[in-house]
Amino acid sequence: MIMVYNVTRTDRNIDRSVNELVGKQFGLIHKIKNGVIGSEPYIIYSCSPEFDIDLESQTYERKCNIELRPIGIIVHFRKKSSSFIWPVAFHHLTVYQSGKQISIYGGSSFLKLTPRMKMKKNSPFIKKLIAAKTTYSEAYQFP
Repeated sequence: MIMVYNVTRTDRNIDRSVNELVGKQFGLIHKIKNGVIGSEPYIIYSCSPEFDIDLESQTYERKCNIELRPIGIIVHFRKKSSSFIWPVAFHHLTVYQSGKQISIYGGSSFLKLTPRMKMKKNSPFIKKLIAAKTTYSEAYQFP
């Protein structure tokens, strides 16, 4: 089951659920020491039906950002005038990169993204995300 939350208005229950799933936000010291914890903007060009994003619409931009958390990620996006998040824990997360295109899978749900701005090299954020997922997976290997 996909968990997409409408965060247009603050709700402590949503904050608590998200923090339990992907961990609390990194603190200022961690951000200074480790650098990038948020991605550059991406455009959603394909998604699973559960997201209910009209990919053909020209009335709003299908832009999203990815935030790294201690045990997962949060994808932030907007639909019309509402803000939404999709938290995905590392143990459910699969990331594929093909050229500049990125596919994020959380269980059976997915978003396919392309960079909003033309980049000459691969995203440092995606490299950091894959490294964090690898570190998490190695810590929880089963014999």
